[in-house]
Amino acid sequence: MRSLTSAIVLPVVVALAVGMSGPLLQAAGGPAGHVVGVALVSGWMYALIAFGTGLVARSRAGAALTAWGALVVTVIAYYATKAAQGDFRVPDFDDPANRAEVFGWNEFLSVIAVWCVFATLLGPLCGLAGHLSRAGSGPRRPLLRLPFRLVIPAVVVVETTVRLAHETGGPDGSVVGTVWTVTRLLALAAALLLVVAAVVTTRRLRSAAASSAP
Repeated sequence: MRSLTSAIVLPVVVALAVGMSGPLLQAAGGPAGHVVGVALVSGWMYALIAFGTGLVARSRAGAALTAWGALVVTVIAYYATKAAQGDFRVPDFDDPANRAEVFGWNEFLSVIAVWCVFATLLGPLCGLAGHLSRAGSGPRRPLLRLPFRLVIPAVVVVETTVRLAHETGGPDGSVVGTVWTVTRLLALAAALLLVVAAVVTTRRLRSAAASSAP
């Protein structure tokens, strides 16, 4: 029961929390809330959810399936929160004065469908990366699982680079520019630490295996 909770229930709770908190913090106002909200609605955060889900999964199939499910839950929670905040309102064409608004179900469901497709494509891959980043043992395993551990830093670097090139000229350019610059630096530092740790651990395991050999 405990492993089931960590493998399924916890990822769903995290997915709901991230999906709802992002738009809520962005709308709450205040520099700190806005910065956290920007980070929570980023693509790398969604990739991290899938990766973490795979990390606690008990099998490869479970990693792929639960990572997909967690991202779908995140997407639905995000857009349901946006809808509750007043998004997806469209003109009511049955109103003669054309002033009334109704909820745009077509827009709401179509955008969810689009992002669920991305969740279906990328969620299982990130989930498998998370699972494979911890699987196995032996003196060469740290180096063999290193590429899977570098998936999230790589996603962060790519996304923040693209965002810095296109979003810094907007009304929130000063905020998002700082957020993405710091995030990219942290990702690069994390990648370097992961590489160094893998090399050092591999050398230590090989030395231990050589010293214990007859």
